Amino acid sequence: MVNMGKPLSVFCPSSLLQFILVRSSSMAAWTREAVLNLYRTLLRQGRGLRYTDRDFYLTSIRKEFRKNQYLERLEDKERQLEKGQAFLHTKLGGLV
Repeated sequence: MVNMGKPLSVFCPSSLLQFILVRSSSMAAWTREAVLNLYRTLLRQGRGLRYTDRDFYLTSIRKEFRKNQYLERLEDKERQLEKGQAFLHTKLGGLV
C-alpha cells in the first residue's frame, strides 16, 4: 500500500490500525527504554483498578519487574517484555 502523504488512519479502519500498532509494539526489540515505558504504563493503568486491591497489584508489578531485572539472555528479556505488553493490551488481564 502506498502512502501518499496521508495519515495511516485514512487507509486503515481503526481496528486494523490498532492491530498494526499492537503487533509492531509487541514485536519491538528489548531496550531499556521499552522496559521502563512498559513499567510506567502498567503502574499508571493500575491507578484505575476497580475490582482488585491496588496495593496488591502495584506490589505484584514491582516484584515481577525486579525478578526479571537480572535476565541476561536477550530472548528471555524479549519474552518477558512481550508478556508484559500482552498483559497491558488485554486490559491488565481483565482487571480493568
